[in-house]
Amino acid sequence: MNPQTAALVRDTWAEIVPIRKQVCADFYQRLFARHPELRPLFKGDIDRQTALFVTMLNTVVSALDNPKPVVPLIKAVGARHADYGVKDADYDKFAAVLLDSFAHALGERFTPQVRRAWAEVYAELSATMRQGAEEAVD
Repeated sequence: MNPQTAALVRDTWAEIVPIRKQVCADFYQRLFARHPELRPLFKGDIDRQTALFVTMLNTVVSALDNPKPVVPLIKAVGARHADYGVKDADYDKFAAVLLDSFAHALGERFTPQVRRAWAEVYAELSATMRQGAEEAVD
């Protein structure tokens, strides 16, 4: 990942962290409104799910410059998501809603460059999770 992309993601994540609960609540509200078929995948407490989601994003953002150490963790999360019933196409639904939620939270600071940076990070994250899901099946 190029340093500018990493910097954009780190800087905007730092802006989101103080309002993470609102951003996550908005994310899940948007996700379930657009894709009600995904609601059954979230069986547990949504507050706990939100905390896990934030922890994963913190992990990913902190590892932008050196992702190797977190790859096994991300693959394991991908395998668990497959067990929960997450399908390959669901990752794209999740990405679109995540980017829209960040855009809503950051307003004009969510520039096209920031959107591309987050899309790149999410694409890498979801590819690694999908790989973990595939390896769990093999």
